[in-house]
Amino acid sequence: MLDAAVDVSDGAASTGPLPTSVDLESLKALAHPLRVRILHVLTTRGPQTASSLAAALGESTGSTSYHLRQLEAKGYIAEDVDRGTARERWWRRSIDEVEVWTKELAEAPEGRAASATVLGAWTAHDSALLTAFVVGGEDRYDEPTLDAARVSSRSASLTPAQLRTLTRDVEALIRERLAEAEAAPAAEGATAHRIQIQFHAFPID
Repeated sequence: MLDAAVDVSDGAASTGPLPTSVDLESLKALAHPLRVRILHVLTTRGPQTASSLAAALGESTGSTSYHLRQLEAKGYIAEDVDRGTARERWWRRSIDEVEVWTKELAEAPEGRAASATVLGAWTAHDSALLTAFVVGGEDRYDEPTLDAARVSSRSASLTPAQLRTLTRDVEALIRERLAEAEAAPAAEGATAHRIQIQFHAFPID
């Protein structure tokens, strides 16, 4: 069984709530390519309007507005009232990580299909961000930022128990470090970038 979580936090995650399991109807509501793309942008770039999402995704404002309402209805997003104006509504993610592939969801073919759609689209968007960094990072970021970033992969032979320990330990460490970063003020003169954290560990034999 593939135990997979999609991070729909805004990057300011803490050691707080663990991944949330969604029911089949909620997952099916998310399993639309444009809704996954919208949720991914809200996660990686922070709050957006229907217009800014339309520009980022190459869609019409009417289309993004419709799908934003569908995501709101299932609790994935909420209006950011602190940013909203009389002319335009802002939207933010409203839940933390989501378990998109669980034993319960996989028991039904439509559950497996919905999980595959969401997870496949999400990882594709993550990969696109990584590719953009690899291709253009040298021209876009300063040396301290490039030195701090890390693109790496390793191969190893692990039992399922060892692999589970590894992945959960890494996820816990990421939450801990993000919580520390959120609590600590940035050093004077330091520039904070939006950071995409990707961790992959899977069997290849």
